[in-house]
Amino acid sequence: MPAHRVRSIERVADGVHFVEGPASNWVVLSGDGTVSLIDAGYPGDIGLVRASIREVAGSAPLVAIAVTHGHSDHTGGINPLLTGSPNAIVLTGDAEVPNVRRDVTYQVTAGAVLPHLIKPRFAGWLRHAIQAGGLQDVAVKKASGLADGAEFTLSGHTLRARITPGHTPGHTAYELPDIRAVATGDALVTGHAVSRATGPQSLHPMFHHDTASAVAQAKKLHREWIDWTLLPGHGALLRR
Repeated sequence: MPAHRVRSIERVADGVHFVEGPASNWVVLSGDGTVSLIDAGYPGDIGLVRASIREVAGSAPLVAIAVTHGHSDHTGGINPLLTGSPNAIVLTGDAEVPNVRRDVTYQVTAGAVLPHLIKPRFAGWLRHAIQAGGLQDVAVKKASGLADGAEFTLSGHTLRARITPGHTPGHTAYELPDIRAVATGDALVTGHAVSRATGPQSLHPMFHHDTASAVAQAKKLHREWIDWTLLPGHGALLRR
């Protein structure tokens, strides 16, 4: 089971820091006197998220959170952060908005998990997910949508939304074209608690809404981003 600490905070470029959390990751963007996030960990990671923001950006105000998808290990810290930053905006892909708001739920089910619990890696992952608040209500009602290819600026950085369906219907990756880096969320990861493999890969099929599309998407994105720095939702940063 992962220890409850940040594994690393790595500077990708000026004002872009990748945080490898206990089980899922987030990105801190700082510049123009403000700070923004891509994803926000489990509910139980909120102290770590806040600490990483302070380490990178001091007391700069939080103005935005871009969400790759609505799973609790990526959205769990958002509502606590909004309590202290009520004017911050929350963005995600158009088709992912209902999942982030929890108008619908696309999340791994107990039925999908149960057959795998005889395997130690899966049992350890589940224990950590529950202890980190994975079963809590993480609905973010103020989330708003982005079209595929939409370009926008957060804390002085240009981002491009890439709708990458499969893991969830509206899963969204965020390219930072100026530095050739991409926050891939769970569309393309470099590791996971239930996997022995390291390097670019798709998550285990039980996590996907549409496994065939998710696997095809991961292969396509790996080719497309072959010389980009990967900032995955799970696993280590990969510089190329």
